[in-house]
Amino acid sequence: MKKTTSLFFALCLISPYALSNTLLVELPDKLPREVVQNIHAYLGKLPKESNERAAFIFTAKKKVTNALNALGYYRAVVTNVINKATDKDVWTLTFNIVLNEPTRIKKLQLNIVGDANKDSAFSAIVNNIPILTGDVLHHGKYEKFKEDLTSLGLERGYFDIKFTKSTIAIHQDLQTADIILNLDSGVRYQFGEVKFTPFELNSDVLAPLIPFKKEDYYQQDLLQNLQNELDETQYFSNVIVWPNTEKIIDHTLPIDISLEPATRHQFDLGLGYSTDTKENFSLVWKTPLVNRYGHRQETKLSYSKINPTGYFIYGIPLSHPNNDVLQLKALLEENDFADLTSKFLSFQVGRVYLKDSMLRQPYLRHLSEDWSTDGIDDDAKYYIPGFTWSDKEWQGSVLDPSTGFRQYYNIEGSYDKLDSKTSFLRFNARWKYISSIAPKHRIVTRAEIGYAIVKDDIEAELSPSLRFYAGGDQSIRGFGYQSVGPKITLTQGDNTEEEIVVGGTNMVVASVEYQYYFTPEWRGALFTDGGSVNNKDKLDFVYSIGTGIHYISPIGPIRFALGYPLSEDESSWRIHFSIGAEL
Repeated sequence: MKKTTSLFFALCLISPYALSNTLLVELPDKLPREVVQNIHAYLGKLPKESNERAAFIFTAKKKVTNALNALGYYRAVVTNVINKATDKDVWTLTFNIVLNEPTRIKKLQLNIVGDANKDSAFSAIVNNIPILTGDVLHHGKYEKFKEDLTSLGLERGYFDIKFTKSTIAIHQDLQTADIILNLDSGVRYQFGEVKFTPFELNSDVLAPLIPFKKEDYYQQDLLQNLQNELDETQYFSNVIVWPNTEKIIDHTLPIDISLEPATRHQFDLGLGYSTDTKENFSLVWKTPLVNRYGHRQETKLSYSKINPTGYFIYGIPLSHPNNDVLQLKALLEENDFADLTSKFLSFQVGRVYLKDSMLRQPYLRHLSEDWSTDGIDDDAKYYIPGFTWSDKEWQGSVLDPSTGFRQYYNIEGSYDKLDSKTSFLRFNARWKYISSIAPKHRIVTRAEIGYAIVKDDIEAELSPSLRFYAGGDQSIRGFGYQSVGPKITLTQGDNTEEEIVVGGTNMVVASVEYQYYFTPEWRGALFTDGGSVNNKDKLDFVYSIGTGIHYISPIGPIRFALGYPLSEDESSWRIHFSIGAEL
């Protein structure tokens, strides 16, 4: 008898075979992994009771032969031996298998008739056919190819697609086989009229969302795009898009869309905390659909000791309710920019639109700002035209993506002859990149640059919200919130001097963080941050290192970090705590 192995015992540890106590199966050494797996699949579960054992053994050889045939081993020789244990009621079924040379494809004939014969999508799949002349006959690949052809046909509107012939002819010598596939796609169906259920919304608002025209050829992915676009409007609580197969006329397929309105007014309460802004309480009021023209509004009030804010955004659809919107925005904010206390009110009108996968926004805003520097008050008003580009993409969970990239660019300026306090040109860019370099290992990098062009003699008059600062949870950890930047010296009433940070006109910040997942919910982090904020072309870099622990909660990662500034003479560890998605 050919030597066999008890490899199957090891497999039993992780498979249903381990449940059997009446029969063991042994296979020869050095069988290809695919062959072993297919034999197990064909055999199925081993019998648990002795009265089931005989029936299993009776059909086992045939099942093994079929498993080998499915992989092209038609000339394999299979024998088996049964060893009946005398000391316990456990039998061993041992297979001896000689695979021999597999059957190969001698002739492959594929014929496609109907409209699909001229369809580039079918040409592409045929040009990349996974079964070729000379290949080992693999029934799984053959059936998968047939399924792919049929699925492609249904996705592209060939609803009458069928195989008029699909045969595998094994030659008598079992060395070769011929495959013949005749596919009749029939006529390709077209889109018919799109009908929405009655809804309090002008039809021209939703029309731009339809990615096809009447009599365009049917494509399933276009229907999915339409479904996604309707969901994204937030006008509806439920959207169902389906082809009405009961009303087909001359291969034209009407599309019916069921819409259920969203709650007219939506309210959200929020609670957050970070070491930069301390406790944060927020109230958001949304009206997804203000009127039948598709207008929407969002109002948010947010309170924290450091940075209380409030904004109101009103959107008016232009050419597309999701991708082209006229936006009116009012923003009221109080902020502690390092040692400056600022209050500003901003009114902005802009167009937000999507082009080349990048969200763009040209705008004009009016900024009115009052600030105090150690008891000295100042104020400024500006008319500021600007332009913003932004984009965000990721894979995996939105709260904890496996990979992701965010980019943001903004350029804006003002001119003192147009009723603005000072002339300036300001540029700001931010990037963040997340990469999973291996299971449980992730790298997060980010960078930010800023540059403002201002005349030397009016540099100090630039409003705090238009200057640059660094330091804090989302900037350079190990340093206080917005504590990195140019300083001025003030003389107190008792003739003592105090340095305060007033912000600068150029900024560079970068960070690299390594993360390791102990469990899917917990991960550790090691990081280094660095950057500089100064005026003009001067650079004065500061650095920090640190470690942290993150908990992936249902509302986003909760991050606890310890940062240590390397560039300070009198350094100490600083605690940072924040909650929220990384992108």
